[in-house]
Amino acid sequence: MKISTKIIAGYGILIALMVGLLAHEILTIQRMQSIITRLSDVNFEAADIALRMGNNIELVEEFARKSFVSADPGYRDRLQEYRQLYAGELSNIEAIGRTREEQAEIQRLAGFWSAFNAELARRLAGPGDPTQGIPDVLTEQLAQLKDQTRSVYLAAIRAIYAEVKVFGRTSRMAATVSWIVAAAALVLSGLVSFLIVQSISSPLRQLTQGTRALTEGKFFYRLDTTRRDEFGQLAKDFNSMTRRLNELDQMKKDFVAHVSHELKAPLASQQETIQLLLDQIPGPVNDKQKRLLELALASCQRLSAMIGNLLDLSRMEAGVMEYELKSHDLAALIRAVAAELQPHGDARDAAIALDLPGQPFMIDCDADRIMQVLRNLLSNAGKFSKGKEITVRLTATREIPAGMPEHWRAKVPPPTDARALALVAVADSGPGVPDAHKEKIFEKFHQVKQGKKIPGQGAGLGLAISRTIAEAHRAALWVDDNPEGGSIFYLLIPPGENTGQTSYRESSPI
Repeated sequence: MKISTKIIAGYGILIALMVGLLAHEILTIQRMQSIITRLSDVNFEAADIALRMGNNIELVEEFARKSFVSADPGYRDRLQEYRQLYAGELSNIEAIGRTREEQAEIQRLAGFWSAFNAELARRLAGPGDPTQGIPDVLTEQLAQLKDQTRSVYLAAIRAIYAEVKVFGRTSRMAATVSWIVAAAALVLSGLVSFLIVQSISSPLRQLTQGTRALTEGKFFYRLDTTRRDEFGQLAKDFNSMTRRLNELDQMKKDFVAHVSHELKAPLASQQETIQLLLDQIPGPVNDKQKRLLELALASCQRLSAMIGNLLDLSRMEAGVMEYELKSHDLAALIRAVAAELQPHGDARDAAIALDLPGQPFMIDCDADRIMQVLRNLLSNAGKFSKGKEITVRLTATREIPAGMPEHWRAKVPPPTDARALALVAVADSGPGVPDAHKEKIFEKFHQVKQGKKIPGQGAGLGLAISRTIAEAHRAALWVDDNPEGGSIFYLLIPPGENTGQTSYRESSPI
């Protein structure tokens, strides 16, 4: 199912649920309005009429009694007036009575009223003695009328009470349904949102990991293509892209390795030839010729170093670089590299100041590879120091340096009780490394652009190879600012097991 279909279906259910709740609420409100209308326009009016009828029947009784004890025609007129009022109210209440109980009580009242009117008309029309008073039969009928009028009133009150109960039940039901639907909508919305986010975040996370892997040169990375949505198609396209990139990268590696290997032999032959000329074995050379030969030899050495770096890089990328770990004196390795670079001018005439402990500092390492790292660091420092002093300091530390990047802390083994960590610091007086480039300079072919290119500047492989060698030794290599100007490159090496035995370690592909 497509992502868009999932979103439409999920939120369509929520919208339908909310529309259903809205329709229920509208119907409930209409029903409650109908109940209120009945209460206000019918039930309360019926009760009010019944209450007025009770007052009128009292007046009918009063003037009926007066009509039978006095010959005054005014009493009969008033009696007739209140009879008409009572009859009119009875007609009104007959029209609006709604419940069966009300209708039954009103019908009984109408029957009593008809009987009373017939008996009253007969008594008033016949001869009689006014002093005798109202007949007993009329008195009984008036009592019945009064009781029945009250019964009609009570029936109207009970109808009001019944409507109020219905109103209460309806309002409680509406509230209950609203809470249930609202809770269901909340749970359903959370579930739908979770499922939608999950269906999007998981492939996005994989795509992010794949993109990050590509930036690290891992062109073998593949995404899951089992999904049947847009992300599945994107994964297929991504895998096609990485497959093509992997092919191109392999072609590049094969080309570089082949060309580097083919160039190494003739370049070594040229160096030997130039060295023979400098040693004047074929014959004497003058100073000008000697200077030109020295420049040519230096260029060949730099080219040889580049080719060596390319071959090392090819082996590291393939994961076949091997390290022979033995116990070595790190201070002696530093002295050897400094002595090697200083006479040949590889440090750009910069003086190398060594601050090393008097006692041997033993570590388990591949001496050639650690010397390669030190050689790269000192050569870089010499290129950027422009004749100023380079300081190399070796110290023992039992704490992780404060300026060490966070991602290195989990990679370097902690010091043991018997042996401390070795910290090598190479400080130069160059322009320094901007903060944005402090990690990037350890990537392949990355160089910091500061003005015009420095003569003799390499291809940007030395630091990448140095960090890979450091990682193979479970060491850390990073750069920080020099408070006195320039940069300080730190190499933190764990002490190792100090067994004195030779062990081999193969690097992981980079």
